[in-house]
Amino acid sequence: STNVKIIESKLDLFQAPQNYALAHAVESSFSALRGTLAWQFGLIFGDVDELRRRRVTSGNCVVLEHNSRFVYYLVTKSNLYAASTYDDVQAALICMREHMRNHEITKVAMSRICCGNDGLDWKQVKRIMQQIFSHSEYPIEILVCEHDDISDELKTPKCQITEAKGNLFSAPENFALVHSVSADFAMCAGINLQFRCKFGQVDELKKQQKHTGNVAVLEQGGRFIYNLVTKERSHEKCTYTALYYALLAMRGHMREHNVTKLAIPRLGCGIDRLDWLRVRSLLELVFVSDPVDIIAFFYEPPSMVQDTIKVMCPTCHHMKLMQLPRSVSSSRQSLYREKTPF
Repeated sequence: STNVKIIESKLDLFQAPQNYALAHAVESSFSALRGTLAWQFGLIFGDVDELRRRRVTSGNCVVLEHNSRFVYYLVTKSNLYAASTYDDVQAALICMREHMRNHEITKVAMSRICCGNDGLDWKQVKRIMQQIFSHSEYPIEILVCEHDDISDELKTPKCQITEAKGNLFSAPENFALVHSVSADFAMCAGINLQFRCKFGQVDELKKQQKHTGNVAVLEQGGRFIYNLVTKERSHEKCTYTALYYALLAMRGHMREHNVTKLAIPRLGCGIDRLDWLRVRSLLELVFVSDPVDIIAFFYEPPSMVQDTIKVMCPTCHHMKLMQLPRSVSSSRQSLYREKTPF
């Protein structure tokens, strides 16, 4: 008798149900070529520096936890250009099994481990998995999902991202508007406050009961307003993982309603301090196959000019020139108004 059930699915790995842990193969320094599955995991879940500090070798497994979900990094080779072996795959899977046993994890989703660029035979890898998990104390379900190496697509993505200095609300009316919010829809600072003042309908947003990793949608004047829910409460911090899944949810709505133009701020890069280059890579990952025009608006502080005044030196009583920084803005109030980050 066997206690393991291996299900092969066409489902994209990153869209596996939330109650499934995720697993994939990496090399021991956790480097990855752009577009590969390991690169996508690093982009979405991050913490690569934390992984490297653990100094693991081939045949081991490293585990991170994201929002009560375990992510398994199966270390199957020593460097980016080495070849994975069946022995290292087996050893890494045994390490994962022990962690699953200790934490009572019964469901895990993964790709066909090392059967892509590493060239291992899936039938042999599948036999190894069956042998390792067949005598578990409780039923184990392994969901084998599809994944795409998008290295070539990322060289010429179908989406086009243009960066523009200015106000998000100056975007053409045929562009849907996007911003990130918390699930409580407090929207009490920054660009969120401007969205609240301009579009309101906070009660309508709350009625949609959307939580982290989803999107709440308003329609006003034939234009969609996308509220990416990237955290539960306003005082919390947005994560790249939450932003990725919120973008996926938005993409689903866009495909359904033929939306091809977006105006966005630098999502999560204001109060939440996300890195814009990584956020931009997330956008390219999500929309790599979608012909979407995205304008990313950003705020630039007002430039400073030097002004001079004449002052009398209190010791020598000679007149001297003193340089003072003076904002181009005409008053402190106008400076304050311009501080809203986009």
